[in-house]
Amino acid sequence: MKGYLDFAGNILSSNFGRLEFPYKLTFCITYWCNYKCKTCNIWRRRPKDELTLEEIETFFRRSNKFNWIDFTGGEVWLRNDFVSIVKSAIRECKNLVMLHFPTNGYLTDRIVSGVDEIIKAGAPKFVVTISMDGDEEVNDYVRGKKGGWRRQIETYKQLHAIRGVEVVLGMTLSSLNATEYERAFEAVKAECPWLTPKDFHFNVAHESGHYYDNTSENVLIKDKQQVVAEIRKYRKARGFPFNPIDLIERRYLTHAETYLTSGETPMRCHALNSSCFVDSWGDVYPCGMYDAKIASLRDHEFDLERIWTFAKTKQLQKEIWEYDCPQCWTPCEANQSLLGNLFGQRNSKKDKKGRTDPVPRLVQIERVIGDKSEQ
Repeated sequence: MKGYLDFAGNILSSNFGRLEFPYKLTFCITYWCNYKCKTCNIWRRRPKDELTLEEIETFFRRSNKFNWIDFTGGEVWLRNDFVSIVKSAIRECKNLVMLHFPTNGYLTDRIVSGVDEIIKAGAPKFVVTISMDGDEEVNDYVRGKKGGWRRQIETYKQLHAIRGVEVVLGMTLSSLNATEYERAFEAVKAECPWLTPKDFHFNVAHESGHYYDNTSENVLIKDKQQVVAEIRKYRKARGFPFNPIDLIERRYLTHAETYLTSGETPMRCHALNSSCFVDSWGDVYPCGMYDAKIASLRDHEFDLERIWTFAKTKQLQKEIWEYDCPQCWTPCEANQSLLGNLFGQRNSKKDKKGRTDPVPRLVQIERVIGDKSEQ
């Protein structure tokens, strides 16, 4: 209960000012990957000298005020010590209430046994996202792994049978699969009869120099209206939001349309206000998209709170607040931005982006629950 109260307090405070410590951490623990996705070049890296388990344990001992941690990669399960890393976070972060990681789902046995260990370690709200970018043919082409879809399905089936973890399917929309949702859904449902549209989650492909290393690719989003149409179709399939998580998901999708149409972040971003990104060498960034390294945890005794107070950190946060950043709308950053704009969208004083009128959330009824045609 204490953790949830702390989380709620941080969300509330983030609506009125910058937090003294980020409640949300996105932590890339390795850049090793066993897939060769065409929308991402992480797999091309051969990283060395990534943070050791001992260093990560030190980090969580000294920086332990997180409410929400997203572990990511690369493929997190390529680290043999991944379960120990997660256990360290659970043990040290007393107010942790949300734990999430994505996986390509290929290492079924390791994933299933590891998830069971994490649950036994006392994981809080625990969500696993398994990548699913199309039916078998499209998924294996986009993700560059023959036989990948079959492994992903098997992992999904086995995790679905485990109590204590919520497992969803994550579809990243790009020019390679922009019209493939319905076929992807039907292919999975043929194997998993319980499947509903709410078991899928959409993301829009993005570019990032320091994370995905894909700024030279030309497969991300070519026909934006095609992707917008797919998002609208999916949003309609999800139906009315009956709980807060569904509501946030719907708001994310609604604003994803705005982002795709304008190319601009649709609201004040809370990177370095409520959250930050740490890579597998301990380098701290505002988020996964903004290639602006702040400092290294290794150089500052793994004390994120110290780095959080740097003048450079605060200056970058101000720039992001005024939309002077690459502009994105990824769930890793969007969710805390949505939670930090509950009482009205505080827009830029510079008025550069046409976002001049703060719109109280309470009057955005149609944006939140859909227009009449979707009800």
